[in-house]
Amino acid sequence: MFKPYPLLHRKSLHLINCLSNMEHLAPGLHDITAERYFAAEGVSCGMLNILRDKTPMHLRAWLQGEMPIESEALRFGIVAHYAILEGNKYKKLFYQRPEGMKLTTKEGKAWLEDHSDKPNVSWEDGQHLLGMVEAVRRHPFAKRVLSSGKPEQSLFAIDDQDTLRKSRLDTLTDGNVLPDLKTCMSASNDFFERQILRLSYHVRAAYYLDNCRLLNMDKEHFMFILVEKTPPYAVRCLRMDGDCVTWGRKLYQADLQTWRQCLANDEWPGYEDSYSDVALPQWEMRRIYELI
Repeated sequence: MFKPYPLLHRKSLHLINCLSNMEHLAPGLHDITAERYFAAEGVSCGMLNILRDKTPMHLRAWLQGEMPIESEALRFGIVAHYAILEGNKYKKLFYQRPEGMKLTTKEGKAWLEDHSDKPNVSWEDGQHLLGMVEAVRRHPFAKRVLSSGKPEQSLFAIDDQDTLRKSRLDTLTDGNVLPDLKTCMSASNDFFERQILRLSYHVRAAYYLDNCRLLNMDKEHFMFILVEKTPPYAVRCLRMDGDCVTWGRKLYQADLQTWRQCLANDEWPGYEDSYSDVALPQWEMRRIYELI
Protein backbone atom coordinates (compact mmCIF):
# COMPACT_ATOMS: atom_id res chain seq x y z
CA MET A 1 0.00 0.00 0.00
CA PHE A 2 1.31 3.42 -0.96
CA LYS A 3 1.95 5.49 2.17
CA PRO A 4 3.63 8.81 1.41
CA TYR A 5 3.49 10.30 4.91
CA PRO A 6 6.08 8.42 6.96
CA LEU A 7 6.43 9.41 10.60
CA LEU A 8 8.22 7.71 13.45
CA HIS A 9 5.60 7.00 16.10
CA ARG A 10 8.02 5.63 18.71
CA LYS A 11 7.88 6.91 22.27
CA SER A 12 10.55 6.03 24.83
CA LEU A 13 12.40 7.57 27.73
CA HIS A 14 15.76 7.19 26.02
CA LEU A 15 16.60 7.67 22.37
CA ILE A 16 18.97 4.73 22.40
CA ASN A 17 16.01 2.46 23.16
CA CYS A 18 14.11 4.09 20.34
CA LEU A 19 16.95 3.52 17.87
CA SER A 20 17.44 -0.07 18.96
CA ASN A 21 13.84 -0.85 18.00
CA MET A 22 14.35 0.34 14.43
CA GLU A 23 14.69 -2.13 11.59
CA HIS A 24 18.26 -2.87 10.56
CA LEU A 25 18.85 -3.14 6.83
CA ALA A 26 22.13 -4.38 5.40
CA PRO A 27 24.31 -1.98 3.41
CA GLY A 28 23.17 -1.76 -0.20
CA LEU A 29 20.14 -0.74 -2.22
CA HIS A 30 16.65 -1.67 -1.04
CA ASP A 31 13.41 -1.38 -2.99
CA ILE A 32 11.21 -0.63 0.02
CA THR A 33 8.41 1.75 0.92
CA ALA A 34 9.16 5.22 2.18
CA GLU A 35 7.63 4.24 5.52
CA ARG A 36 10.13 1.41 5.99
CA TYR A 37 12.99 3.66 4.95
CA PHE A 38 12.17 6.36 7.49
CA ALA A 39 11.69 3.78 10.24
CA ALA A 40 14.99 2.02 9.54
CA GLU A 41 18.32 2.55 11.27
CA GLY A 42 20.75 5.03 9.82
CA VAL A 43 21.33 8.77 9.72
CA SER A 44 19.84 10.69 6.81
CA CYS A 45 20.68 14.09 5.40
CA GLY A 46 17.36 15.41 6.71
CA MET A 47 18.31 14.37 10.23
CA LEU A 48 21.65 16.16 9.94
CA ASN A 49 19.84 19.27 8.72
CA ILE A 50 17.81 19.30 11.94
CA LEU A 51 21.06 19.10 13.94
CA ARG A 52 22.53 22.03 12.02
CA ASP A 53 19.46 24.24 11.78
CA LYS A 54 18.22 23.57 15.32
CA THR A 55 19.77 21.38 18.03
CA PRO A 56 20.35 17.70 18.89
CA MET A 57 17.39 18.04 21.26
CA HIS A 58 15.14 18.81 18.29
CA LEU A 59 16.46 15.79 16.41
CA ARG A 60 15.76 13.52 19.37
CA ALA A 61 12.20 14.87 19.53
CA TRP A 62 11.76 14.25 15.80
CA LEU A 63 13.03 10.68 16.09
CA GLN A 64 10.65 10.02 18.96
CA GLY A 65 7.71 11.29 16.92
CA GLU A 66 7.22 14.44 19.00
CA MET A 67 7.76 16.95 16.16
CA PRO A 68 5.08 17.07 13.46
CA ILE A 69 6.56 17.39 9.98
CA GLU A 70 3.51 17.31 7.75
CA SER A 71 2.15 20.37 5.97
CA GLU A 72 0.01 21.01 2.90
CA ALA A 73 3.11 21.94 0.91
CA LEU A 74 4.94 18.81 2.03
CA ARG A 75 1.99 16.55 1.24
CA PHE A 76 1.62 18.07 -2.21
CA GLY A 77 5.34 17.69 -2.89
CA ILE A 78 5.32 14.03 -1.86
CA VAL A 79 2.31 13.20 -4.00
CA ALA A 80 3.85 15.14 -6.91
CA HIS A 81 7.01 13.04 -6.63
CA TYR A 82 5.07 9.82 -6.93
CA ALA A 83 2.86 11.19 -9.71
CA ILE A 84 5.86 12.22 -11.81
CA LEU A 85 8.11 9.25 -11.03
CA GLU A 86 5.63 6.37 -11.16
CA GLY A 87 4.80 6.55 -14.87
CA ASN A 88 1.29 5.62 -15.96
CA LYS A 89 0.39 4.42 -12.46
CA TYR A 90 0.26 7.95 -11.07
CA LYS A 91 -3.50 8.41 -11.43
CA LYS A 92 -4.05 5.46 -9.08
CA LEU A 93 -1.84 6.83 -6.33
CA PHE A 94 -4.17 9.49 -4.95
CA TYR A 95 -7.77 10.67 -4.91
CA GLN A 96 -8.80 13.99 -6.36
CA ARG A 97 -11.54 15.61 -4.32
CA PRO A 98 -14.63 16.75 -6.25
CA GLU A 99 -14.56 20.33 -7.41
CA GLY A 100 -15.68 22.74 -4.70
CA MET A 101 -15.74 20.11 -1.93
CA LYS A 102 -14.74 21.24 1.57
CA LEU A 103 -13.64 18.57 4.03
CA THR A 104 -15.17 20.52 6.92
CA THR A 105 -18.72 19.89 5.69
CA LYS A 106 -20.79 16.78 6.46
CA GLU A 107 -20.48 15.70 2.83
CA GLY A 108 -16.74 16.31 2.85
CA LYS A 109 -16.18 14.33 6.04
CA ALA A 110 -18.16 11.40 4.66
CA TRP A 111 -16.16 11.50 1.42
CA LEU A 112 -12.88 11.57 3.36
CA GLU A 113 -13.91 8.56 5.43
CA ASP A 114 -14.77 6.62 2.25
CA HIS A 115 -11.44 7.52 0.64
CA SER A 116 -9.04 7.07 3.55
CA ASP A 117 -6.91 4.31 1.99
CA LYS A 118 -4.92 6.73 -0.18
CA PRO A 119 -3.86 10.39 0.06
CA ASN A 120 -6.18 12.97 -1.41
CA VAL A 121 -5.65 16.33 -3.03
CA SER A 122 -7.98 19.17 -3.81
CA TRP A 123 -9.54 19.52 -7.26
CA GLU A 124 -7.21 22.41 -8.03
CA ASP A 125 -4.08 20.58 -6.89
CA GLY A 126 -5.12 17.54 -8.89
CA GLN A 127 -5.26 19.68 -12.02
CA HIS A 128 -1.82 21.07 -11.21
CA LEU A 129 -0.43 17.56 -10.76
CA LEU A 130 -1.70 16.48 -14.16
CA GLY A 131 -0.12 19.53 -15.75
CA MET A 132 3.21 18.93 -14.00
CA VAL A 133 3.35 15.28 -15.05
CA GLU A 134 2.74 16.15 -18.69
CA ALA A 135 5.26 19.01 -18.59
CA VAL A 136 8.03 16.70 -17.35
CA ARG A 137 7.16 14.15 -20.01
CA ARG A 138 7.47 16.83 -22.71
CA HIS A 139 10.89 18.01 -21.53
CA PRO A 140 13.51 16.05 -23.56
CA PHE A 141 16.32 15.96 -20.99
CA ALA A 142 14.14 15.44 -17.91
CA LYS A 143 12.19 12.69 -19.66
CA ARG A 144 15.39 10.92 -20.72
CA VAL A 145 16.95 11.07 -17.25
CA LEU A 146 13.86 10.02 -15.30
CA SER A 147 12.65 7.32 -17.69
CA SER A 148 15.97 5.47 -17.53
CA GLY A 149 15.94 5.06 -13.76
CA LYS A 150 14.30 2.98 -11.07
CA PRO A 151 12.26 5.28 -8.81
CA GLU A 152 12.28 5.56 -5.02
CA GLN A 153 15.30 3.47 -4.08
CA SER A 154 16.63 3.38 -0.51
CA LEU A 155 20.40 3.35 -0.02
CA PHE A 156 22.20 2.24 3.14
CA ALA A 157 25.98 2.49 3.52
CA ILE A 158 28.61 2.34 6.27
CA ASP A 159 31.40 4.92 6.20
CA ASP A 160 35.01 4.69 7.43
CA GLN A 161 33.92 5.50 11.00
CA ASP A 162 31.31 2.72 11.07
CA THR A 163 28.42 5.18 10.83
CA LEU A 164 25.35 3.77 9.10
CA ARG A 165 24.13 6.35 6.60
CA LYS A 166 21.01 6.30 4.45
CA SER A 167 19.49 8.19 1.53
CA ARG A 168 16.17 7.94 -0.27
CA LEU A 169 16.94 8.37 -3.98
CA ASP A 170 14.21 9.84 -6.17
CA THR A 171 15.39 7.62 -8.99
CA LEU A 172 18.48 5.52 -9.66
CA THR A 173 19.73 5.88 -13.22
CA ASP A 174 22.17 3.70 -15.14
CA GLY A 175 24.51 6.62 -15.88
CA ASN A 176 26.63 8.88 -13.69
CA VAL A 177 23.86 11.38 -12.97
CA LEU A 178 21.93 11.38 -9.70
CA PRO A 179 18.62 13.21 -10.34
CA ASP A 180 16.64 14.96 -7.63
CA LEU A 181 13.10 16.04 -8.45
CA LYS A 182 11.95 19.32 -6.92
CA THR A 183 8.61 21.06 -7.21
CA CYS A 184 8.96 24.82 -6.87
CA MET A 185 7.20 28.14 -7.28
CA SER A 186 9.89 29.32 -9.69
CA ALA A 187 12.78 27.63 -11.51
CA SER A 188 14.60 30.93 -12.06
CA ASN A 189 18.21 31.21 -10.94
CA ASP A 190 17.52 33.89 -8.32
CA PHE A 191 14.70 31.96 -6.68
CA PHE A 192 16.34 28.54 -6.73
CA GLU A 193 19.71 29.78 -5.53
CA ARG A 194 17.95 31.09 -2.43
CA GLN A 195 16.24 27.71 -2.05
CA ILE A 196 19.60 25.95 -2.17
CA LEU A 197 20.82 28.01 0.75
CA ARG A 198 17.56 27.95 2.73
CA LEU A 199 16.98 24.20 2.39
CA SER A 200 20.64 23.07 2.30
CA TYR A 201 20.38 21.42 -1.11
CA HIS A 202 24.18 21.62 -1.50
CA VAL A 203 24.52 19.49 1.64
CA ARG A 204 22.01 17.01 0.24
CA ALA A 205 23.94 16.78 -3.03
CA ALA A 206 27.23 16.02 -1.28
CA TYR A 207 25.68 13.52 1.12
CA TYR A 208 23.85 11.60 -1.60
CA LEU A 209 26.83 11.49 -3.97
CA ASP A 210 29.16 10.33 -1.18
CA ASN A 211 26.71 7.66 -0.03
CA CYS A 212 26.62 6.33 -3.59
CA ARG A 213 30.41 6.21 -3.68
CA LEU A 214 30.45 4.21 -0.44
CA LEU A 215 28.60 1.51 -2.41
CA ASN A 216 30.98 1.88 -5.38
CA MET A 217 28.28 3.47 -7.51
CA ASP A 218 29.65 5.79 -10.19
CA LYS A 219 27.65 8.96 -9.61
CA GLU A 220 29.49 12.18 -10.49
CA HIS A 221 26.75 14.74 -11.08
CA PHE A 222 23.83 15.81 -8.89
CA MET A 223 21.06 17.08 -11.15
CA PHE A 224 17.95 18.96 -10.06
CA ILE A 225 14.82 18.34 -12.13
CA LEU A 226 12.72 21.39 -11.34
CA VAL A 227 9.03 21.64 -12.20
CA GLU A 228 6.96 24.68 -11.34
CA LYS A 229 3.70 24.11 -9.46
CA THR A 230 1.54 26.45 -11.52
CA PRO A 231 0.94 27.02 -15.25
CA PRO A 232 2.74 26.78 -17.57
CA TYR A 233 4.49 24.19 -15.33
CA ALA A 234 7.90 25.10 -16.69
CA VAL A 235 10.58 22.43 -16.31
CA ARG A 236 14.28 23.09 -15.86
CA CYS A 237 17.33 20.88 -15.23
CA LEU A 238 20.21 22.30 -13.18
CA ARG A 239 23.47 20.58 -12.27
CA MET A 240 24.88 21.35 -8.84
CA ASP A 241 28.18 23.21 -9.09
CA GLY A 242 31.25 21.33 -7.87
CA ASP A 243 32.22 24.03 -5.38
CA CYS A 244 28.73 23.88 -3.86
CA VAL A 245 29.13 20.14 -3.38
CA THR A 246 32.52 20.66 -1.73
CA TRP A 247 31.09 23.13 0.80
CA GLY A 248 28.10 20.89 1.39
CA ARG A 249 30.45 18.02 2.17
CA LYS A 250 32.27 20.08 4.82
CA LEU A 251 28.97 20.92 6.48
CA TYR A 252 27.59 17.40 6.62
CA GLN A 253 30.87 15.94 7.84
CA ALA A 254 30.81 18.34 10.81
CA ASP A 255 27.18 17.37 11.47
CA LEU A 256 28.09 13.68 11.35
CA GLN A 257 30.63 14.22 14.10
CA THR A 258 27.94 15.82 16.25
CA TRP A 259 25.64 12.86 15.55
CA ARG A 260 28.34 10.37 16.56
CA GLN A 261 29.05 12.24 19.80
CA CYS A 262 25.37 12.40 20.71
CA LEU A 263 24.99 8.67 20.11
CA ALA A 264 28.16 7.75 22.00
CA ASN A 265 27.30 9.82 25.07
CA ASP A 266 23.50 9.61 24.85
CA GLU A 267 23.42 13.37 25.31
CA TRP A 268 21.20 15.54 23.12
CA PRO A 269 21.67 19.18 24.18
CA GLY A 270 19.42 22.05 23.21
CA TYR A 271 20.35 25.72 23.13
CA GLU A 272 22.88 27.22 25.52
CA ASP A 273 22.12 27.17 29.26
CA SER A 274 23.05 30.81 29.73
CA TYR A 275 22.53 33.52 27.12
CA SER A 276 24.19 34.88 23.99
CA ASP A 277 24.06 38.12 22.03
CA VAL A 278 22.09 38.59 18.86
CA ALA A 279 22.56 41.21 16.15
CA LEU A 280 21.32 42.18 12.73
CA PRO A 281 22.67 40.08 9.86
CA GLN A 282 25.74 41.47 8.09
CA TRP A 283 23.86 42.05 4.83
CA GLU A 284 21.34 44.26 6.67
CA MET A 285 24.13 46.16 8.39
CA ARG A 286 25.76 46.86 5.01
CA ARG A 287 22.43 48.09 3.65
CA ILE A 288 22.02 50.47 6.58
CA TYR A 289 25.56 51.80 6.18
CA GLU A 290 24.86 52.53 2.52
CA LEU A 291 21.72 54.48 3.43
CA ILE A 292 23.48 56.69 5.97
